[in-house]
Amino acid sequence: MAQRTTPFLLNLSSDLDEPNVSNDEFLDSLDRIGVWLRVLAAYDSLERYASPESTTIQRLAALSNIYLQLGAQLEDQAVSLVAFSVWSKNRELVLADLFSRIFVRRALKSADGSEIQRVHAKLEKSPKAMVPVDPRAFFREVAEMPGAESVEFFLGYRWRPVPSVKLIPKRHIAVWDALPEEFRRIAISFYDEAYNPRIAAAYNKLKHGPQIVVQNPVERAKCYGSSPDLSGELARYDAIDKPSVRLLFAGARTRYGLTDSAPKSAAPFLIDHEGAAKQLFFETMVHHANLVSTLVKMQIAIYKGTPIELGNLDEGVARIVKAMGHYWNFR
Repeated sequence: MAQRTTPFLLNLSSDLDEPNVSNDEFLDSLDRIGVWLRVLAAYDSLERYASPESTTIQRLAALSNIYLQLGAQLEDQAVSLVAFSVWSKNRELVLADLFSRIFVRRALKSADGSEIQRVHAKLEKSPKAMVPVDPRAFFREVAEMPGAESVEFFLGYRWRPVPSVKLIPKRHIAVWDALPEEFRRIAISFYDEAYNPRIAAAYNKLKHGPQIVVQNPVERAKCYGSSPDLSGELARYDAIDKPSVRLLFAGARTRYGLTDSAPKSAAPFLIDHEGAAKQLFFETMVHHANLVSTLVKMQIAIYKGTPIELGNLDEGVARIVKAMGHYWNFR
């Protein structure tokens, strides 16, 4: 009888004397799959979600997975950007070790001093310590930097209008020109109170439990305490008059707040609308992955002393990028 093993996991012999993972190998893996891991998983769900052959449960599961992958992607990108901001100043550090030591944790209140300085000092001076990062505080400081400084902060290479052609060939100059504003945009998305915390909260409720219930938002609005104006407005949206996934932020309660006297928030619904799902996927997930992919490819070029090459995409990733172009043309 064959020896039983853990499904999908293969442990090599502990007697093997393997070398540590090098920065070259880690960067290459980030470039090949790490940056696109969540996007590829979400794209499969987007296709399932949009398929006319999918059942209601398949659609809701696919929609939930898109939000789940988005939340995971935001954590991935926060860790990646923080790690690169440290590694760009000291490339003797081991990237795989840096990534393993950083974790995202929103602080309940703002700390005194600079979050960037605190995180960098901890990562540089305590080579084995786990380091929490509050993405709101960290990336708020990044967004306040001049554009050229933010590029150098993450890349370790000074941004200037006319870069060295040894690093940035002329065919990629448009990407280089856009980097300062793109880094500012992604930094803002990490501390925007109307965006990132909500995605992070949705991610946690889908991941742990899951803490959800299936309800019809239009019916709930009509039956339970919504104003006549809101009920009438929701009734006009045929697209959401159907069973949807509702996230439970306070157990069975659908209204929650910090105190009894504070305004209550309503447990939100995932927007079950194909246009909204595609917007979330292409304008956020694919756009951000493209930017981080560019950063990784530039890190590889700087580390190896070779010109950057942005065109070498996996066929599956290239198909998604091509679909993004069609999305922008017909949105």
